[in-house]
Amino acid sequence: MIELISVSYGYNDSEDVISDISLTINDGEFLAIVGHNGSGKSTVAKHLNGLLLPRSGQVYVNGLLTSDEESILTIRQNVGMVFQNPDNQIVTTVVEEDVGFGPENLGIETPKIWERVDEALELVGMTEFRKRAPHMLSGGQKQRLAIAGVLAMHPSIIVFDEATAMLDPKGREDVIAIMKDLHAAGKTIVMITQHMEEVLLSDRVIVMNAGRIAMDGTPTQIFENADKLRSMGLDVPLPVAIRDKLNASGMNIPASVLTLDSLADEIEKRLSR
Repeated sequence: MIELISVSYGYNDSEDVISDISLTINDGEFLAIVGHNGSGKSTVAKHLNGLLLPRSGQVYVNGLLTSDEESILTIRQNVGMVFQNPDNQIVTTVVEEDVGFGPENLGIETPKIWERVDEALELVGMTEFRKRAPHMLSGGQKQRLAIAGVLAMHPSIIVFDEATAMLDPKGREDVIAIMKDLHAAGKTIVMITQHMEEVLLSDRVIVMNAGRIAMDGTPTQIFENADKLRSMGLDVPLPVAIRDKLNASGMNIPASVLTLDSLADEIEKRLSR
């Protein structure tokens, strides 16, 4: 659905922040992009719907070139963006009006707009807050509102650019649950994150380092190389760290064990022997 071909970009006249990025994102995929601060992951995210245009290289979305001005509206309808700070995406003073803002700008007929508003609020569990003022919501509720505003535009791809970074644990849990539900419903999800435990939700992981793709694989493949991740300033989920410590002592737990539940099961098997 999205293809980046040898993409490089630098802000203003600075050196390139990302260099020679080539990446294909497939229909229905759940892709996680991780990296330390300054690695270029959010810069890549902003190229996925034409918010940034490459200094060199090309980005295609469903066959449309993001640098083609005639295609950019269609591209942004197909690729929704949810950012780190939900306040930056809220533009009205009533929840339901904010959700309807995007479809209204697309020229959707009013009855259809309200259908989309109802549907989007239901999907993110915010129907009871539809008449509420956004500034009266919690951080997690505001982020759910921002997601509803994107969903109302009916994108096929949703990019979450560190959308859980400013949330408390409950807010993060709610947003992650929405991502999982959207992926299960067939949406293509791209998640930019620094929370390595969130990576376990994905089908595939891209690790960014110094503006380039350093690793590309399934969560199992990525976390087999915990030392390489640490060398790039990244941590690993707690179950993986425990697994590796146990394996260093000779327990030989498979690399596919990534969660606390599966780790506990493996330890129980060995103790029962």
